[in-house]
Amino acid sequence: MTEENYWYSQLEPKLAPEAVAEAKIIVDAFRARDIPIEIGGSRDDAGEDDDLHPGGIAFMYDRDHILTREQYLGGVGGMLGPQPPADASKLRGVLDVLKVDDRAPEVEVIRVVGDVVLLCLNPRRHKHTRGYNYGDEGGGEHADVLDLLRLIDDELGEGIATPDHVLTAANGAMTPCSATEPQQVYQTAEPRPPVCWDGGARVRIFQADTGLVEKAAQTFPWLAGVHGDLDPRAGTGPGSTISPYGGHGTFVAGVLRCMAPHAQVHVENIFDTGGSALESEVAKRLHAAFGFGFEILHITASCHTWKNIPPLALEAFLKLLRPYKGVVCVAEAGNNHTQRPAWPGAFPDVLSVGALATDWRHRADFSNYGGWVDVYAPGEKLINAFGSGTYTCQVPPNVGQVRTFSGLAQWSGTSFSAPIVTGLIAARMARRGESAREAAEALLAEARAQTIPGVGPVLFPCCDGDDDERHGGRCGHGCGDHGRHGGGHGCGCGGHGGGHGRH
Repeated sequence: MTEENYWYSQLEPKLAPEAVAEAKIIVDAFRARDIPIEIGGSRDDAGEDDDLHPGGIAFMYDRDHILTREQYLGGVGGMLGPQPPADASKLRGVLDVLKVDDRAPEVEVIRVVGDVVLLCLNPRRHKHTRGYNYGDEGGGEHADVLDLLRLIDDELGEGIATPDHVLTAANGAMTPCSATEPQQVYQTAEPRPPVCWDGGARVRIFQADTGLVEKAAQTFPWLAGVHGDLDPRAGTGPGSTISPYGGHGTFVAGVLRCMAPHAQVHVENIFDTGGSALESEVAKRLHAAFGFGFEILHITASCHTWKNIPPLALEAFLKLLRPYKGVVCVAEAGNNHTQRPAWPGAFPDVLSVGALATDWRHRADFSNYGGWVDVYAPGEKLINAFGSGTYTCQVPPNVGQVRTFSGLAQWSGTSFSAPIVTGLIAARMARRGESAREAAEALLAEARAQTIPGVGPVLFPCCDGDDDERHGGRCGHGCGDHGRHGGGHGCGCGGHGGGHGRH
């Protein structure tokens, strides 16, 4: 299929160039998989959202998948209209809607997590069940997933079934914004915010991201001891190529470790397809992560959803997480500059982090916001570990620009404000002997006490308690008054001096 025939090229009025560029990265990455996945999308006309750019993409989804709960499957004698009392208990479900007029001639039902199941409408193509002989690839023709969901909504009610959404670490999540592609820094540059000298010992953190740059733990001292999957998109040295979202997991882990340099961090390559993954895949991978025994789960991706309905598979996973006393899940708020909920950050069980601008006094213009965002932390023009090689820009206005990296990069986004908060939680846990939930609650109380009008509760790097005020701060630069008066450039205490302004 030519690019001219891609769904995003046919949406009218035309999408913004930035949205098309982001979508192309993701769609092409899914198509390149061993079993190609067709990704669809819906243009966001912004509706009543005056804050949202109308040229973006509302959400993306697998064009062959529908998610529902097992109790709503139906398919066993459910009928419309009056029935004999003996048959009246056979309620119609999702399968009953699909089988009308051969809307979906063939369906495979696969459990995802908890009571959530995936309905694959093209099973011979996807071949979900290992070892099963699906025969010749063929058929798979079915009505459009969104059309089917409208029919299901009309008969069964909204939220009974949803798309299999795409979660992404995309800079702008398919909307025009200033969350950037990685930028070059001077060879003499150091991490910003800088590395604290201790914190986070024995705290276990599972980071759902894009993996680690090869030999990251040996290359960057503050990443020593961090382990996880290899990031195949990150450069390995001069002359190598860095693909879009390569190095993302390394950068996030670097920011986290700057706040909690002794925390035990595992970085999983979950968002392995253009910095993205299907909701059903993410839920399965996160469920498997229980074996790591994490105290903090850090998720570096987000998505908007069909009709703003919470994503079913992630909701089911979070339900399984609740019995683990004291565990906290932290997620980015997303980079769409909207109050519309972005998931998983919008779940009440998740600590959602938005981004502050370079002056640390205003919200970054790309950051999502609203009552569902719990706290804001610096997220613009941070510097941390990245990778080595050449990167070719994919998103306007810098398309085709070649950038060369030799280890560090400057990057902006809520992906990078969130690990500041995760690191602060880990540092407080180790210092006070608190659980992750207790530490998070204490830090949120501190954040509310230093709320910035027009922004919301805020946390700053290294500003983590009375102990640090008495002993000069964990990074040895004297965080002191948490930056309320704009001082302390070395530790990054919320001031706008010492290299934290715009360049």
